Amino acid sequence: MSVTYKEHDKGIIEYILTNHSGMTVKIINVGCSITEIFVPDKNGDYSNVVLRYEMLEEYFSNEHFLGSVITPVAGRVENGEFIINNEVYSFTPNEGENLLHSGELNPYNKIWDSSIEGNKVIFQYRTGNEFPGSPLFKVIYSLTEANELNLEYEVTAESESVTIPTNHTYFNLSSEPAENTGNHVIKSNTERWLKMNKELIPVSIEQSEGLFDLNERRLFSDVFSSDDEQIEIANGGFDHYFIFNEDDKSAVITDERSGRIMKVTTTFPGMILYTGNNIDENINLKDRKAQKHAGFCMETQCTPAALKLPLKQDVRIDAGVPYKKETIFSFAAKV
Repeated sequence: MSVTYKEHDKGIIEYILTNHSGMTVKIINVGCSITEIFVPDKNGDYSNVVLRYEMLEEYFSNEHFLGSVITPVAGRVENGEFIINNEVYSFTPNEGENLLHSGELNPYNKIWDSSIEGNKVIFQYRTGNEFPGSPLFKVIYSLTEANELNLEYEVTAESESVTIPTNHTYFNLSSEPAENTGNHVIKSNTERWLKMNKELIPVSIEQSEGLFDLNERRLFSDVFSSDDEQIEIANGGFDHYFIFNEDDKSAVITDERSGRIMKVTTTFPGMILYTGNNIDENINLKDRKAQKHAGFCMETQCTPAALKLPLKQDVRIDAGVPYKKETIFSFAAKV
């Protein structure tokens, strides 16, 4: 396994991770964003299975958070406020009356400190005093010979704080640039999911049934065409938090045409499954047609809803005590 890097204009550094089987992952120091993952399909042909912009400079805006790490709080915070030790912390809403992905505090389009240590690429970013505890976020990427991309999160804060990091990479396992993700199938041992109101704020914990039962193989095109109220609220797809079974925190996505299989394994308690419902033709994508449902995200994370709903999730951190989580994306292909 090798790690190299390439310097680009405007301070952008691109890191290239390659294993002996030929899998290649590219990550940049802007938002420590994953820009490319090359893996083979069932015919042995390699292509990029994540959405990326045509130009790397576009990651300095990155309206749709392509490939980026979201911190300090990923997801939607109702009314843009939460409470720590009976003190209310309020932030400027950026989606109606709510706060999405931490607004201006989110370094998704900022340059992170970065370095190579052995076969790992390490990114670091400290949130300023605008956020309680001024947390330091460390994200470590590594690639194995088994075609596994490992993401390790480590967060430390100077005082009690809240941390909900995730990665917002959009995947499309198809070998055809014009195809959306309608042919993809998901299967996951999830027990419960969070029902949302019209502002996409979780309001209740539901048992996994019907369309939201991912224990059965769920074809994305069936979700896209559903008239379920929750699907319509999310603009024609999933944008929901699913809670994993404690004994099996994983999900498998398969594209039958390309034969590619992606498995996600994590130490987080759940994930937001987002099917790219708000992507449109105005995004300048490289080697992929910009369209609704062009990619899906598996945002393994805790949820801001745990600040209000009865969910036992470790979203709070104490001063000086490291908060550690891990997510692994592994790739294979049917022969």
